[in-house]
Amino acid sequence: MIFNKKIIGLILGVFTAVAVQAQNADPTMSFGETSHSFGQINEADGPVTFAFEFTNTGSEPIVIQDVNASCGCTTPEWSKKPVLAGQKGVIKAQYNPAGRPGTFNKSIRVTSNAVNSPITLYVTGEVVSKPKTLADDYRYEMNGFRLKSTNVHFGDISSNAKATNTIEVVNDSQTDLKIGFNERRSTPANIMIRCEPEILKPQQTGMIIIDYDASKKSDWGYVYDRIYVNINGSSDSKHMLTVSSTITEAFTEEQIANPPVMTMLNGDQFDFETMNQGESVEHVFKFKNTGKTDLIIRKTKASCGCTAIAPQDNVIKPGQESSIKTTFNSSGKSGKQHKTITITTNIPGSPTKVLSVVGEVKLPVKTDSTNPNPEGGNH
Repeated sequence: MIFNKKIIGLILGVFTAVAVQAQNADPTMSFGETSHSFGQINEADGPVTFAFEFTNTGSEPIVIQDVNASCGCTTPEWSKKPVLAGQKGVIKAQYNPAGRPGTFNKSIRVTSNAVNSPITLYVTGEVVSKPKTLADDYRYEMNGFRLKSTNVHFGDISSNAKATNTIEVVNDSQTDLKIGFNERRSTPANIMIRCEPEILKPQQTGMIIIDYDASKKSDWGYVYDRIYVNINGSSDSKHMLTVSSTITEAFTEEQIANPPVMTMLNGDQFDFETMNQGESVEHVFKFKNTGKTDLIIRKTKASCGCTAIAPQDNVIKPGQESSIKTTFNSSGKSGKQHKTITITTNIPGSPTKVLSVVGEVKLPVKTDSTNPNPEGGNH
């Protein structure tokens, strides 16, 4: 009986040893730490890096298959060669703080053939913003003259309205700068522009003031003007401001109560289905003024130079029918096409009407010039 107990104990010991050996046979990735805090880091100092070390505590090699970071600001590097049993490997995590002030918590997911795959690592910390420079606040530079913006948009503005907008500026040079506009080109009639003060001393701030008079633009819908800046009497075609707005019509109560109505007679979309590249197609959009007053076509604009527009009439009386002919030229085009024609009218509440030309342009079929008989017959 004692002999049997010794045998049983020996057998159990053998099985236990085998089980332990089998358990440790698979590759196992053991990290000393799976989370690292960088603490406070300065944005101005650039990227920081930490290396997560691991040991293969199994008996088979570890092969890292992929490492993915949760953000493009975190760049991982890792051991590309198999990590043998008992050896160490490393996963490097680099964090770039540029433009990312405040706290961060980023993850790196490690996928391998290890039994405990995947494993997620973390880097945390807080980014202290770098002090802002003039170049940060005034991003646009023209020979030492810096501006916070080179684009001014007045938004929707009534056709009889006036508005004023500004751009903050600074002299970032070592000499006085005299700021003027359009010395070589005439200023648009709808814009009055000046810099206050006109002469900026080094490091002095100022303001470009733009007065906009929509009644002098004589246009409708989205419009823009280019204003050229000259500095100390000289100008450069690159030193340009863009002033834009969306001009809407100022309607009277009577016009609102008795509006024209543009009723399409054959739809607002034309589908030419298919055509070969280089071909053209025409379509006539027909409509009728079913309103109480004259319908006026203020402006027509195509989304592409490939589409020509020809309105039959600019003023359509109540009850009168009219049309807009469009011609689509497919030269240089291929695949699905969707071109639009925007019609600006004097209809209160909905002054724009969008028409569409759609279809597919097919490329020419290439033939084998070396084979005089592409069908393969003998003649």
